[in-house]
Parts: sequence; C-alpha cells; structure tokens
Amino acid sequence: MNVIIAYLEAMFSAYPQSPRLLEAKVELQGMMEDAYTSLIAEGRSENEAVGQVIRDFGNLEEVAPVLGISAEITQESTTVAPEPHRAQHAPVGLDEARAYADALQGIRFRLSTAVALFVLSPAALIALPVAASSGLLPIAEGLAVFVGLLILLIVVAVGVVVIVATTRETAPFRHIPEGRFAANPAVTRWAESLALEHDRARIRSMQIAIALWILAPIPLIAFALLLDGSPHDDFWVVIGVVLVLAFVAAGLAVLLPRLWAQTLADELGAGRGSTANDDERSIVGVIAAFYWPLLTAIFLAWSFIGNAWSISWVVWPVGAVLFGAIAAGGSAVENYRGARR
Repeated sequence: MNVIIAYLEAMFSAYPQSPRLLEAKVELQGMMEDAYTSLIAEGRSENEAVGQVIRDFGNLEEVAPVLGISAEITQESTTVAPEPHRAQHAPVGLDEARAYADALQGIRFRLSTAVALFVLSPAALIALPVAASSGLLPIAEGLAVFVGLLILLIVVAVGVVVIVATTRETAPFRHIPEGRFAANPAVTRWAESLALEHDRARIRSMQIAIALWILAPIPLIAFALLLDGSPHDDFWVVIGVVLVLAFVAAGLAVLLPRLWAQTLADELGAGRGSTANDDERSIVGVIAAFYWPLLTAIFLAWSFIGNAWSISWVVWPVGAVLFGAIAAGGSAVENYRGARR
C-alpha cells in the first residue's frame, strides 16, 4: 500500500496543490486502495496487486475525466514548459522493472560461474609443472607448462563467452545500470521490498562466502607443515595453492547469485547508475579488485612455503596474460553495450 501512495504523490507532484487537485488526489487514493483490497481478496500477491493498480490508475491524464480535473491538468501542462537544459528521461515502469529483475535473476548463476572460472583458471598451470618435475606425471616439464597454459586460456575464453552471452540478455535494459531514466517512487519502493525479501538469503550467502575465504589458506598451511620432508612435499604444497583458488571460487559462486535483488534496488533507487566507464562497477574493475591481491598471495605462498623460487616467477607473466584476456573480454562487453545504444 505504501508503494501506491508514493506513486500517487509522484503523479500529483508536477501540479499545483490547489484545493480541487487535492480533493481529486484523495478521491483517486480511495479508488486505488479499493482496487488493491479487491485484488488481494481475489488471491493476488502484494506485488501483483500493486502492479495491476498502477496499470489501471497510474496515468493521470486517463483518469482525469473520471475525477473531473481534465481542465486543471490540461491548463497546467500547457503553462509549464520543461527546462531546456535538463535531459529528459522516461521513468522505468513497474512492468519494465519486473522484466529487468527477471533478466538479472536468470543470468545470476552464469555470471557467478564465469567469475569462478576466472579464479580457477591458473590451477592447471600451477599444478601440472610441479607434478611433472616430481615425476608424478610422465611428461616433460615444458610440456606440462604448455598444457597448463592451454587449459588456462580455454577456461578464460569460456568465462568471457558466458559474460558476453549474459550481456545480450540484459542489453534491452542497459539504460537502467547507466542511470538514464527518471526516478519512479513506486518502482523504487517495489525494488526495495524485493531486496528486503531476499535479504536473508543474501546475508546467509555472504556469511558462507566469508567463512570459505577465511578457511581458504588452511589446506595450504596444513600440507606445508604436516607433509614437510615427505615424498613429493612440493607437489602437495602446490595442491594447497590450488585449493586456495577453489575455496575463493566457491565463495564467489555462493555469494554472487544472491546479490541480484540488492543490485536491482541500488540501480532503481533514484535514477542513478553506473556508466560503461565507471571502473568500480565495470566487469574488469570487479575482477581486478580481487585478482591482483590473490595473484600476489599465490606467488608468495608458492615461493616461500613450497621453496619454488626457480619456477614461481611464471605466475607474473602468466597472470599478466590472463588479466589481458580478461580485460579484452570486459572491453568487448562494454563495446557491445556501446554499439547497442
């Protein structure tokens, strides 16, 4: 019901608060509340009832004849001119907001999978050369590096393809994250209520993800301390590094799919959103936020604990190549968005 009242206030905010219009607003509020109550009695959900009421009564020009305020609305619209210096954007309607929410919900697992793939992509390159040098793999060390690099590039390519594919599904709504729309109080309230409805799941997933990230170094530390001096101890330390990647990827896979409702509420909040050049919200910016610290942790852990200074340097050139591939994929996504404008 608060959403309906907020929408009603927004409808009349562009007109002077004359006694006649105030009386009409009270009358229209009663009509909308009666319709809402009837829809709830029919078994509609709160969101469905709000959406139907706004569709039926949300255009003031259409209901003006019923309220007897056609003259006041027409007179005001002819005397008030829009400011020429202000960009005019259409507000996001409830139906469009619902469609965007469905799109975000539909791609959430694929996006989280792509990010998890980016994190896991160096695993083969880290493990195979050490396994080959320890005699656990009957191949030359150089071949092991080549195979690991090939797997890394394939995994990154799969992740980039997934991100590009999901971008195609949200392309019709690109003006929302870019902030090119007018604020709609009713849609804002609906998005906030949706985020609140999913807030418990978001907090629970955040708790699980944080726990996984805190526990991530335990296998590495355990292998380094408990298996020190045992056969192939270097290999087990490297397996510990790979498990660190796995824990981090698992945390992201748990957390990211639960953020869609809060993302929707933030973007619909007040007609503000990120732009394609906003580094903090761009794909490359999000990945870079955890990529380089994670790469540094892998290098130090592999070098100090595994005493692998002779080979651990490969982390940096390979990491640079990997990040270049990620940046290229992110740029391709942003260029695709720009081409669709």
